[in-house]
Amino acid sequence: MKREQIKHSIVRGLKEQGLKLTPQRSAVVEILTRDKSHPSALTIFRAARETRPSISLSTVYATLALLKKHRLIRELEFEGMDNRYDMDTDNHFNLICLQCGRIEDYINPAPVLPEVVEKQTGFRIHDVRLEFYGVCSTCAP
Repeated sequence: MKREQIKHSIVRGLKEQGLKLTPQRSAVVEILTRDKSHPSALTIFRAARETRPSISLSTVYATLALLKKHRLIRELEFEGMDNRYDMDTDNHFNLICLQCGRIEDYINPAPVLPEVVEKQTGFRIHDVRLEFYGVCSTCAP
């Protein structure tokens, strides 16, 4: 899905849940959909302050929690680095650089589709997270 489509999908999802698209929420959604690096809450906060100087870090966290609760974004939790946020909720691989922390999407069909696993096992899948850890092309010697 293209970034503009994802942005419209998030906005539509908020409205379908009866939630207002406040200027602060709009700023967070805008940053999430233009920054393909899977930003942290602090990165989003700093970028949002450029257009919304009065936005607080707690508002950013609350907005991210709301978007996550309604499955409009994914939170990528890590040990040893800040959690990051992914606006693409479709199943895809994340490529994570162990040197600079950059995260980028690699769109490729999953080796086994969740629907196939559910049908074969009866296991009800709620989420899928596929990651490759290594060194990005910028950090590689």
